Amino acid sequence: MKNSNLFKVCLTGLMAALIAVFTAFIKIPTGINNGYLHFGDSVIYLAGCIVGPFGIISAAIGGALADIMAGVAVWAVPTAIIKALNCLPFVLATRYYIKKKGCFKIVNAYTVTMTVVSALITVFGYLLAESLMYSFPTALTSVPFSMVQAMGSGVIFVLMGKALEKAKIERFMGN
Repeated sequence: MKNSNLFKVCLTGLMAALIAVFTAFIKIPTGINNGYLHFGDSVIYLAGCIVGPFGIISAAIGGALADIMAGVAVWAVPTAIIKALNCLPFVLATRYYIKKKGCFKIVNAYTVTMTVVSALITVFGYLLAESLMYSFPTALTSVPFSMVQAMGSGVIFVLMGKALEKAKIERFMGN
């Protein structure tokens, strides 16, 4: 692709917008610590695979914007950090897969494994943030919801990733 940098910037913005929408508007409130279940993490995982390091920017911006739009702006900074960290394993796993296999594939053994790594980042990241904002015992109450969200996002990631692979998305990526 001739303007690959422009394409990546546009794709980064698109992914940030999708992350924000999948997080702020497609959600299930938990009633605990202003939290809610969402599937924005699945788009974060895709961003790491598709946009590479720019996906980290998408994750941070999209996650923070979602908290602001959802009326919980106090979470924007912790979320930006946690979501950027959620994306990193997918960037690394995808780059490793491309280097090892010589081709691009969203859903592979490495990225599927990273759903577990990212789930741990989510659980411990929000546990730390909520401990600082509220208290450790209060923070513990949201751990099961963080786990459910991360597992659900992993399943959605695999389904969306397979659909994008079937649509041969790599034709449009300029990798």
